[in-house]
Amino acid sequence: FARRDKLLSIEKSVQQLWQEGDVYTESAPPEPWSDQKNEEKFFVTFPYPYMNGRLHLGHAFSLTKAEFQARFQRTQGKRVLWPFGFHCTGMPIAACADKLKREIVEMAAEREGAKENDCEQTNGAAAAAAA
Repeated sequence: FARRDKLLSIEKSVQQLWQEGDVYTESAPPEPWSDQKNEEKFFVTFPYPYMNGRLHLGHAFSLTKAEFQARFQRTQGKRVLWPFGFHCTGMPIAACADKLKREIVEMAAEREGAKENDCEQTNGAAAAAAA
């Protein structure tokens, strides 16, 4: 396990450097149009996954590349903006909502049919018992 232990010690030392240097702390400039215009900036986006499918390894791969670049550029002294979040709009989410609506209607119809069938069986049993 010597190799694993070496990697873990490297990880701890790098994490300590990051923590001491506030690598992941980013603040907005006090004045948006001040003399900070000369600072290098880096902007990264991530294509948000749609709701019309399951998350898969490809999402993790793409996200990892964006995260790596954001972190690396911060270590290079750049002001990094990474507006991250899961946001679904457009046709895929509309199609998903329509599908859910159809499924709810179908489930309600099946339940109504089952209730009617139960009532008919109950009435039929009561009539047979009365006869």
